Amino acid sequence: MARRFGRFRLAACIASTAVVVASCSQAHGATETGSHVKQGGDLVYLDAEVTASMQIQVSYWQNSLVKDQLLDRLVYQDPETFEFVPWIAQSWTVDEPGTTYQFVIRAGVTYSDGTPLDAASVKRNIEWLAEGDKPKGIPRNAWFPKVTAVDTDAAARTVTVHLAEPNAPFLAALSMNTAGLVADTTIDASKEDQSVVTNLIGSGPFVAESEIPNKEIRLVKRRGYDWAPATAKHQGEAYLDSVTVVPIEEDSIRVGALRSGEGDALRYTQPPDEALLQKEGFTVLGLRTPGLANVLDVRQTADFVDDVNVRKAVMYGIDRDQIVSTLYSDNWKPANSIITEGALGWKDRSDEVRFDPDEANRRLDASGWTTRNADGIREKDGRQLELSLYIDVYDHTSKPLYELVQRQLRAVGISLQLRQTDFANYPKATADPKLSLRRNGWPTADTFRLTQNYDSDQGDLFQLEGNDPYLDGLLRSQVTETDRSKRIALIEQIQDHVIDNAYTIPLLLDTQIFAVAPHIHDFRNAANSVPWFYDTWTEHK
Repeated sequence: MARRFGRFRLAACIASTAVVVASCSQAHGATETGSHVKQGGDLVYLDAEVTASMQIQVSYWQNSLVKDQLLDRLVYQDPETFEFVPWIAQSWTVDEPGTTYQFVIRAGVTYSDGTPLDAASVKRNIEWLAEGDKPKGIPRNAWFPKVTAVDTDAAARTVTVHLAEPNAPFLAALSMNTAGLVADTTIDASKEDQSVVTNLIGSGPFVAESEIPNKEIRLVKRRGYDWAPATAKHQGEAYLDSVTVVPIEEDSIRVGALRSGEGDALRYTQPPDEALLQKEGFTVLGLRTPGLANVLDVRQTADFVDDVNVRKAVMYGIDRDQIVSTLYSDNWKPANSIITEGALGWKDRSDEVRFDPDEANRRLDASGWTTRNADGIREKDGRQLELSLYIDVYDHTSKPLYELVQRQLRAVGISLQLRQTDFANYPKATADPKLSLRRNGWPTADTFRLTQNYDSDQGDLFQLEGNDPYLDGLLRSQVTETDRSKRIALIEQIQDHVIDNAYTIPLLLDTQIFAVAPHIHDFRNAANSVPWFYDTWTEHK
């Protein structure tokens, strides 16, 4: 690997041990430096998680960084305005009912294997995403609506998609890396082969050259790339010759590798390390993009939490300001709703998402939890008021966060039992219907994620099992309502209903922390918060 530090030295180091920017420098802003100076060099990116299956329809957030570099989409969500702008589709129209979308496909685009990304390829991709591939065990794209037909006109370079009913999030679905366009070679491959990153044949600015499983993924510049999104900061090839993604799950080792020069940028540091890195000249970015707030979903099938007073007591018993001031930096902010500011329809519900221990105690007393044991935990009918929560394996700050929440809830008489498991077992462990609380919340292209999560016919993460038809109706209506103002009203009603019933407990605004070496310039992020290295360049050649 042609860079100042070889991959083997890095391996030895590992073995031995709406965008908000918290800190910025000239290195990461606009520059007048000519493109000839920007060209070349390599970047090592230290991630906090190991990638999983790379099959397109599999939505693992930790895979997003790699997929974003490899796969172009029909539509691009601009990370500054969050509007949808042309990419592989140079334009599109939507009929009045909102059921027919016609896309004009950009001319001259090819996949990295040299095959054309034309109307016929787009048609095949959309049908594959809409239907999946049952014989191979490949699911359909969970964001896709029911597609009744896809027509093409090769001469006009158009693809016309017919939907069974209006679908407000359809453009958002097309902008995500789970709708990344791939060559026939990838679609024709087995599910197992599609899961391997080097078999993702896309049209993006980088190509996956090699992978050492659980150790590194090496991406190289796509020669001849010249079809970036309409609002990209430049056109033509990426500047970097290569990007090597190295997963280092231990925070201290990841930070040490960056400080020693073994890496050029990283994702996630513990809050105390943010100040250290800034002091040493690194740029620390705290990015909050629109999406779902960091919340604790309440599972109605667990003991005690089917009582709204218990759920409200949890809501009022948590001091979010103390959490931020005690555990975090200025990059972090308390949540005041179930979605974040900048998301369509966001509504400030700090009237209910507040610290109010007196009201928490009043609610618990009203539900008969009037007796406390020697440890200060409330009891009723011989049972302790005990709730359960797993430490979130995807958030490296979750352990101290939940331990502080545990102490806060104990003050109002609620025992919060914290459990731990590993990455492999976390999804199954947190699906236990007797688990009281489960962490949720990520950046997302559209509030359709609320419907995916909470509709009783979809995720049903509140485990309401169809017992709140009013909520189900709201969640379904916001998907089919294409009038913007009417949809905003529906999203506001969803927030009100969920918060007024304390179905979920907002904690923090989801924040992604990155640290970048001073020789790295124009480190930019996609709308989903992950870095997109197309514009990035390095002084070290």
